[in-house]
This record gives sequence, C-alpha cells and structure tokens, in this order.
Amino acid sequence: MHLPQAACDSRRWWADLADVWRDTRLIVLTAQIAAIYAAILIPFKAGIPIIPGFVELRPANAIPIVASLLFGPAAAWGAGIGNVIGDCFGTLGPASVFGFVGNFFFGYLPYVLWGHLGWLSSGQPPLVKSWRQMVEYGVVCVIASAACAGIIGWGVEWLGLLPFVILAPAIFFNNIVMGMFLGPPLLGFLYPRVQLWRLRYEDIRQSGSSSFQPSSPPRTHDSLFKDVTSENLSYSILDCRGLSFQYASDSKPVLRNVSFSLAPGEMVVLLGRSGSGKSTLCYACNGLIPHLVPGVFSGTMRVCGRDTVEDPVWKQAGRVGLVFQDFDTQLVATTVEGELLHPLEYRDPPLSSEEMQQRVVHALSRIGLEDCTYRDPMTMSGGQRQRLVMASVLVQEPPLLVLDEPGSDLDPAGRAQLREVLQNLREEGITVLMTEHDDGQLAHADRVLVLDQGEIVWKGKPETFMRHPQLMRDWGLRPLALTECFEGLSVGRLPISVQEAWTRADALNLILNPPASVLDDTLRLGEMPACLRKMALPLIHVEGASFQYEDQLVLEEVSFAIQPGDFLALLGRNGSGKSTLARLLNGLLMPTHGRIVVDGLDTSATSMNELAKRIGLVFQNPDHQIFADTVWEEVAFSAKNMGCSEHEIAVRVQEALAAVGLPCEGSHDLDPFSLRKGERQRIAVASVLATRPTVLIFDEPTTGLDTDETNRMMAMIRELNQQGHTIVMITHSMRLVATYARRCLLLHGGRMIADGTPREIFADTALIRAASLEIPDISLFSQRWGHTLLTVEEVKASLLPGPP
Repeated sequence: MHLPQAACDSRRWWADLADVWRDTRLIVLTAQIAAIYAAILIPFKAGIPIIPGFVELRPANAIPIVASLLFGPAAAWGAGIGNVIGDCFGTLGPASVFGFVGNFFFGYLPYVLWGHLGWLSSGQPPLVKSWRQMVEYGVVCVIASAACAGIIGWGVEWLGLLPFVILAPAIFFNNIVMGMFLGPPLLGFLYPRVQLWRLRYEDIRQSGSSSFQPSSPPRTHDSLFKDVTSENLSYSILDCRGLSFQYASDSKPVLRNVSFSLAPGEMVVLLGRSGSGKSTLCYACNGLIPHLVPGVFSGTMRVCGRDTVEDPVWKQAGRVGLVFQDFDTQLVATTVEGELLHPLEYRDPPLSSEEMQQRVVHALSRIGLEDCTYRDPMTMSGGQRQRLVMASVLVQEPPLLVLDEPGSDLDPAGRAQLREVLQNLREEGITVLMTEHDDGQLAHADRVLVLDQGEIVWKGKPETFMRHPQLMRDWGLRPLALTECFEGLSVGRLPISVQEAWTRADALNLILNPPASVLDDTLRLGEMPACLRKMALPLIHVEGASFQYEDQLVLEEVSFAIQPGDFLALLGRNGSGKSTLARLLNGLLMPTHGRIVVDGLDTSATSMNELAKRIGLVFQNPDHQIFADTVWEEVAFSAKNMGCSEHEIAVRVQEALAAVGLPCEGSHDLDPFSLRKGERQRIAVASVLATRPTVLIFDEPTTGLDTDETNRMMAMIRELNQQGHTIVMITHSMRLVATYARRCLLLHGGRMIADGTPREIFADTALIRAASLEIPDISLFSQRWGHTLLTVEEVKASLLPGPP
C-alpha cells in the first residue's frame, strides 16, 4: 500500500517542510517545480481571463496537485514560490503573499491527505486507474482546491481588492477543472518513471537511513593476495573501512565490506568487470553516495580525515576531484575557458582574477588543450572533451583525484599524455585512484585493486598481476598479448614488454618464421560473401570532401571508396575528423566542399529518411541514442518513422533483436536504461538494424565495455559483416583493428594519409608515429624478424626453434 511518509511516522508536519531545505535533492526538486509552474503560469497571465487581473484559466494549476502526490513537501514550496515568480510578470503586489500561502497549501494538502481519508482511501498508489482511486483523487482535489481558493479569496478581500464570494469560487473552479482534467494523465505518465528512479519523496527520505551487514566475508585469491604499501601508514589521504552500499532499486548490495587506504602521492588502479562496483566506489569518494544517490549505506569513507557523510558534496569538491565515465554530463559552459573558470568562481576563499587565469592556462597545458581556449566544447571530439573535464577538475588542485576510466576515449597519444600528467601529479603529492578495463595504466601504478561482485578479491603490485594471465582471466580482464604468446613455454617470468619478449625469445633460441597461411588475411577474417565479391561498383564514394565548423577546417579534400561487404576501420588521433566523417557518410552533416555518394545517391540531395535505409550510425554513447521507455519501442521507432505496417514493424523488431543476441520476450516491458552499457549498446545497434541498412557505422563500439562485453560486441559486429553488412568502425584500439578489420583509413589533421590493410599500416612505423598512434606490441615484437604479425594466434603459429 502507498502511504505518504507524513502518515508513516510521528514527525510534526513542520519538520517535513523544514527538512526540504536540508537535502540538496529536495532543494533541486523544489526549484524545478517552481520553474515549471511559473513557466506555464506566465503565458496565461494574458490568456483566458475569468476575472481580469485576478484569475485566468491556467493549465498550470494541475502542477501543484500532481507534484504534491509525487514529491510531498517539495511541491508545497515549489508551488508557492512558482506562483510568486508568475506574479512578477504583471500582478505582483500585496495579494501575492496570500497567493504564496494558498498555493503552498494547494501543493501540500494532497500529499498529506492521500491514504489518510479513512474509508474513502483507496489503499493504492496516487494514480487514477480504479474507481476507488478516482474517488480518492476527486476528494483530494476538491479539498486542496477549496483551501487554496479560500486562503487567497479571504486575503484579497481583507486587502479590500475583491469580494470573497466573487474571487474564491473562480479560483476553485479553475483549480478543479484543471486538476480533474489534466492531473490524471500527468500522474499516469510521471508516476511510473518517478517510482522507477526512486525519486518520490518517500524514497528520498528513506535513502541512506538504514544499513545492512554483508552476507559473507570478502573472497580473496589466496595464492597471490598481497596487501602492500599504504594500508598500515599512520596517515592516509583516503581511508575506506567496511564500506557497503546497495542501490535503492537493486535487490542486493553492489559493494560488500570494502576496505583499503591510499597514501599521499600514491596511484592505485581499480580493476574489475562491468558491474563489479568500480564506479560506485568512485562516487562514494566525494560523497555522491550516499548524499545524492538513493540507497543503503554502511561503513566509513574518510578523505583528508573527514568522513564523506559529514559534509555535503559541494564542500568536498576542494578535497576530491572526480571525473565521471560519462564525462559529458560534467560539461556546463559554452567555451573551454568558461568550463575551467566555472569551478574557480565558487572557491572559498575566492581567488584573484590573475590566479584564476594562471590556473586555467596551467591546467590546459597539462592535458594538451592550450590551443582550444575559446572553442565550444560541443564542437570537440569525445577524447578532447574528456581531457577538458580532467582539466576542469585539475584546475581546482585537489589532493585526491578520482578518475573513472579516464583513458576510454583517448587516442594512444592522449593516453601517453595522460600517463605523463598522472606521473607529474604524483610527484606533486596528489593521490590518484582510477578505474580501468585494460592494461594501459597498470605498469605505471603503485598498486592494483581488483573488485569482483562488490568485493576486493586481489591486491598487489601491478607487475605481479600482469605476469599471471590466468589470474587476469579469472577476474574478467584481458591478459597482455605478449604474456599470452609465451604462456605455456618454459620462460620463468612471462614478459610484459616488447624488450622482455625479445630477451625471452633469445634465451629460448626462438625465431618468428610465419607460414604463408598466417599472412593470408582471409584465414584470419573469413571470406567475404561471394555475392558481394562480384559487385564491382563501390557502395560509397567520397570525392574531395571537406567540412568546416565555423572557422575551423575539420576535414580537407578526403577521397576514398568503400566496397560492399568491406570491414573498414577509421583510425586517427582525437580531433582528426573521424566522427565528422562518419556523420558526413550518413547525412547528419553535409560537406562544405566535394560530395559523397551512397548507393548512387548524393547525400546533399537525398533525404535523411532515404539515407537511413542505407546507412545506420551507432553512436559512441548509446545513451545519446536511446530515448524510448521500452526496448520494443526503441527498436520499433525507426521502422514506424519509415511508415511500415504494424506487422512489418513486429517482424523487423524481432529480426533486429535476434541479430544482436537479445530476447524478444519481455522487450515490451523492459526499460532500456535499466540495462548495462553493453546491453544498451546492443539495443542501439538493433534500433539501427530495424531500418535494414546496408552499411553500419560504429563510433567507438567498445568504449566502457569490459573484456567479456567487448568480445560479445565484436563477435556480433563480425557476424553482421559476414551476413553481408558493410562495416565502418571508428576505434582507438589497435588490437581490435588487428583482429577484425580488413582495411584501414588513417586520418591526420583532417587529411587522409593512408589506405591499406592493418598489416600494411602497422608495418609502416614512421607513418603510425606521424599520426600519433601506437603499433600493437605483437606487431612491434614480430618486426624484429621482418614480419608484421597481428594476433596472439599468428605469433604462436610462427614461433620456431632457431638455428643452433
């Protein structure tokens, strides 16, 4: 049964109202309700008058009732404040005081009354689905409307402005009409969503109010578990003890009895599968959990000696800098400089203008964006925006820096620059905690923590971890390619660098002599479908295409062709024009010079609807593409937009979901945002497949995915290619290029500088370095013997005993 919190405890009513101003989430809700209420009120000040100058027919008057049933006391404050804001546009005066009070009760009484009307109560949530809910809603609406009308009517009469018998009935009539007519559909739309995301007043009040005990002690890897470095130091920048957390919407904890410490200047890498609790632990470091994220919290997290529970999040910003995995949510300004100045403007004590500018220049130079001071962040590449968010955190000079997968959107040059920045920060005494899915930063860390199912299952030196490929597999991580090449050979310690691999090969008298079959890419990738090999004409033809954002030239005279059934990788550092080129191919952007022809159609003269039937683009972040309430609606949207019949839509949805390995059963009710990122990525692919395009463009399809999710995603993409789809993949992962791509286009500075197979591209070390990319370790290792190999399997098939 749904009962308002006011009915569930003995707290005084004024305590509920006062508590709104002690919780940031409720303050934000109050502000949003006030803004929405005022925004709808204001246009009707000159709208349909009932009593000119006093009462108009206002649809906004349904807002206080609906908001009250969802958000409790926050709606009372929001309705009162919103009404005063509305009065500022034409009728502000002494009567506005009574308008505030009347609307305050209009937004408070429904919350108090629902479930508290004796035999009139339905005993059900505040929706209008059954006749009992309809009766209860009607009674609540009448009482709240009458209270609002009575207070305002009495006050206006007391001021000598208008008789009560004229004004009060008019207000009551307006409130009842709008409340009864617009309230039920609004509740029907909002309540399920508010309930799903645990945003009702009761949920917010209860979040963090209880604790739990972990069901079992942490599991450890007994043979290799070592607790090294800072655990026993007398002073730690961060000290976490017995931390457990369960999201309000989950049935089991995501963190279980986690304990660890970080010393000043230490860099620790947090590893684990998706869903192991890495991001949750990051959010706990600066108090986002438990202050702003509903759930059950226990244990302690201290930063610089302060318990994160004791201070609101804004007070902890100077101690902890946090960069989200979804870094775009942290961008607020319209220029790069403004992004960095924003946090500095709220420092206490304030900084001088000169010091602020010095910090901005220093932070931008640290991460290589010194030439982008006045750019709009939304015109920058994903990797550049990620570095910008890092700069906006570094500009505050926090003693603890928490990075949630900071290298996920960086090119190899950007990752190398990140390593340099982190090394400099360590030398300055800044402590770094970062999560990762790959081995990019492991070798440079002081310590590794591995999370699995919310528990720390391994701690130790990164070198120890990297030399045990089976251990990495056990915890869902990808072993280093070079260690896999020598796994099973009697080499003692497995190599973790190219130099070590050469030394081990010499010690074992091994050479690389690949047979012809290893160098035949058809064995690695499979044959292209015969029906496609016979098609001589290119499917896509790019002729001298250029593109310019305002005064910045992003692409310059790019020309190439794509054959049907090809698997093409677009390579280049951040900002080289890869994502822009992808959007030119599917018609989201039009070239400023040159032309692009897709299946015989010039994109500049073809509608988006026609192009969507031929080319589908899967965004780097699936959350930028998904918008529907259910998986079925999301996948069906494109087919509906194309005018397909209901039967055809059903067929296409079933085909698309089957193609990406997702079940059709249950998709009518499943919320896509309740799924993990890898599954949301598949839904985004399915929504594109429903248009049955010939070409699929994937923009960084494995960003943020763990090893298992990456394998599943790439297996799906390969299967789609083998079914006849032409694949264009943007990626910074040279391993994926080596394993899956038939052909590479290399962009640098907006120009195309190379077109060839992965083996041809990686064989040209000077070309790769000029484009600020990195040759895979396996390819670099094999080049000592005059060959460019691409995969572990190729190296193992080519290792032979050398001459005595």
